[in-house]
Amino acid sequence: MLRHRRGPLVDIGSGDGRIVIAAAKEGFPAVGYELNPWLVWYSRYRAWRAGVHGSAKFYISDLWKVTFAQYSNVVIFGVPQMMPQLEKKLELELEDGARVIACRFPFPRWTPDHTTGEGIDTVWAYDMSAQRGRGGRPNQEWVGQKNLSETAGLQASSSETRSKLLDVE
Repeated sequence: MLRHRRGPLVDIGSGDGRIVIAAAKEGFPAVGYELNPWLVWYSRYRAWRAGVHGSAKFYISDLWKVTFAQYSNVVIFGVPQMMPQLEKKLELELEDGARVIACRFPFPRWTPDHTTGEGIDTVWAYDMSAQRGRGGRPNQEWVGQKNLSETAGLQASSSETRSKLLDVE
């Protein structure tokens, strides 16, 4: 979903850093924002071990206090409760050429340009210029997903989901 794309990537709620590290290995300058300081330090250590600490950065920060305007690639493993507010924030801040990748839960109003996977491994890709061009039609598919309460608390991504994100094996 990010193949042939360039520019900086941000992982909002980066957890253990696996998406940022995988993106850095693919040549993206990548940044992760995470509230949990232990996960940020662990992510920094993992980036150092992977040899990508120069292009993978991690910060302790609340996503609502960060601006994402400088990123052309955004990844989010969100929960349903936060997606409507985050959708509005990203709509205000991102440039038209930006691509947003949502994992596990889609944005409520936006229409994805591409969807892959199923269940907890579903990934939705949104191009900001297309969202602004069509006004973001309502997308209620996620309402019917099974086990929403169970999957909402999951933070780590499977290797299958990581491959789909970066379109690598």
